[in-house]
Amino acid sequence: MSVNPIPEKVVNYNVYDETDKLIGLSSEVSLPNLEAMTETISGAGIAGEYESPTPGHFGSISIEIPFRVIYDRSFKLMTKGRTLVLRASQQSYDVAGGSVQFRPLKITLKTIPKGLDLGTIAPGKMTETKNTFEILYIKIEENGKTLFELDKTNFIYIVDGIDILKSVRNQI
Repeated sequence: MSVNPIPEKVVNYNVYDETDKLIGLSSEVSLPNLEAMTETISGAGIAGEYESPTPGHFGSISIEIPFRVIYDRSFKLMTKGRTLVLRASQQSYDVAGGSVQFRPLKITLKTIPKGLDLGTIAPGKMTETKNTFEILYIKIEENGKTLFELDKTNFIYIVDGIDILKSVRNQI
């Protein structure tokens, strides 16, 4: 009987703008919430109603990149659409081997600038400035395997290696 490693935590991460590491980030980035677009289905033969998701179609997806203080990079990020990459190292505990293991996590985002929250200013405190981006493309890879890929502008929606919209793309 094999025992899978127990996923534990993110050891650390970095955020990159194209190829440059972003510095001055605060401790955490909230990853986007993916909410499918739905239509309420009801009628004859249905006891009530239910929400039917449209495969590969999601509402607006955004992400905030928080900085400790106001600095020039926040304003440079407002000038054009860009690719942001989050790279993390995730830790697991191998019960059978009694050792800690590490797996790479890579999240690639193609974004357009949406907003800038300058935060607050107070003596001895961080401003907690936040850049907000609309996400048009997201790809999540763990240990080199693509777990999720959504490309809104190219009609691509892949989950766990399955191209969900392939037949739809071929039909239209």
